[in-house]
Amino acid sequence: MSPMGPGAPGSPSNEQLQQTETTRKLDEAEQKDSGRNFELFWLDGSIGGSYTNMSQFSSESLQIENTSAGGPAFSVGGGVRFVILVLGARLRHNALSSFNMWQINGEAGLKIPVSSFDILFGLHGGYSFAGRLGDAGVATNTSTPASTDAVSIRGFNAGIDVAFDYYVSPLFSVGAGILGDFLFLNRPPVDKPAGYASLTPDQRAAIDNDPIYQKSGTSAGLQLAGGLRLGLHFGL
Repeated sequence: MSPMGPGAPGSPSNEQLQQTETTRKLDEAEQKDSGRNFELFWLDGSIGGSYTNMSQFSSESLQIENTSAGGPAFSVGGGVRFVILVLGARLRHNALSSFNMWQINGEAGLKIPVSSFDILFGLHGGYSFAGRLGDAGVATNTSTPASTDAVSIRGFNAGIDVAFDYYVSPLFSVGAGILGDFLFLNRPPVDKPAGYASLTPDQRAAIDNDPIYQKSGTSAGLQLAGGLRLGLHFGL
């Protein structure tokens, strides 16, 4: 009997050899079916649409007309993946009809692989700000409205993500996703308009008593968005 043959003392048994071979074949079949590598890093971009209502739940002296608006939305993100746990950051731009809303978010979620698909359930949160009010207009009680460029809206957002990705290759994926956001936004008091000192006493009194100049405003709203996703995936 060969000292290295099956059944020899200290050598693997036939059953152990068969189990090892079976495991190897299953691993090869799984990688072949899914077309995947072991993913470590990812980058993605999305394009779609967004609807935002800045006063869906409450609005205290926000003094902004057309607080709800819709339009195209774009985002880019990147991060790391630990088997099914994904962590990352994302920059999102909502080019709405009445104002532009930018968001800088952190993300965490679970990406569950099913053959060549990934199903994502995630959470996100971060900082939101309106970069330009545009035609939204500022509601004032005076005949001297504030410039929309002088009105800043800042705040926070938090929400959920649901998405799926199809791996066309180990490097590239296409998919779609939706998200829902809770928004809490603040508007600081607006500076007095240029030429305030030259106005009549009645005009100055009207400005002094106007909520947009007198005090800050807050709002609690909702955002819904969805779109197509393109992703790049790097790993072993």
